[in-house]
Amino acid sequence: MNFTLYTVDAFTDVPFQGNPAAVCISDGPCDEHWMRLVAREMNLSETAFVHPVAGGYSLRWLTPTVEVDLCGHATLAAAFVLWHTGTLGVAQKARFHTRSGWLECVREGDWIALDFPSMPATACEAPAGLVEALGCEALATGFNGMDYLVEVADAEVLRALKPDLGALAGLKSRGVIVTSLSDSPHWDFLSRFFAPGAGVDEDPVTGSAHCALGPYWGEKLGKIELRAYQASRRGGELSVVLAGERVVLRGRAVLMSRVALQH
Repeated sequence: MNFTLYTVDAFTDVPFQGNPAAVCISDGPCDEHWMRLVAREMNLSETAFVHPVAGGYSLRWLTPTVEVDLCGHATLAAAFVLWHTGTLGVAQKARFHTRSGWLECVREGDWIALDFPSMPATACEAPAGLVEALGCEALATGFNGMDYLVEVADAEVLRALKPDLGALAGLKSRGVIVTSLSDSPHWDFLSRFFAPGAGVDEDPVTGSAHCALGPYWGEKLGKIELRAYQASRRGGELSVVLAGERVVLRGRAVLMSRVALQH
């Protein structure tokens, strides 16, 4: 079987920014143990494994330690690779069968639009240890079955966070989304995402987190379309359009490398 591995910086148009993802393209399903070794070797927040199936492509996302149910930046990266290599024509949709059902991506010039499920967070009390682990006051707390969402006072507080990652890893969730209003007119809101329990201390740009952030800020700000910036060290930007039970995430990507793998 042939394998080609690409690395792509997603949710940016500038190399060495955004969220790097590895994308492994193969002719058919890969060996499970080998996939985990590749994801561990790449040591990125996600490695995407893609192969053709009826109706489109199979897509799975692995962190260095676990397989996840939903990932935005590695989906964007996978679609980008299919178009970049000419496997798909620019007018064709990229359709992926995943743990979260079928996901579709389309090209819009330099941008890629991802059709994802809306995953709003329901208001709840902060679980024991969450606020203490973040080291700041929580204005609001919610949970969407996958991640906790915490709003903090402002962008200054958000950017200064140095959470207790060991404590966050003990929470019964994939990760913790922390968010605030933006301090720049370019964006509506900011966020950071911590998932040490899934092997990712801080994710540079988390598309799937915006399935919760979009509905949250859309309701607060009375907007259907929002501009977002994830304020990690690398940083990355995207837009979110609310569409009922779906959200459309838009971002750009940059190809960084291509290598042939042996197995």
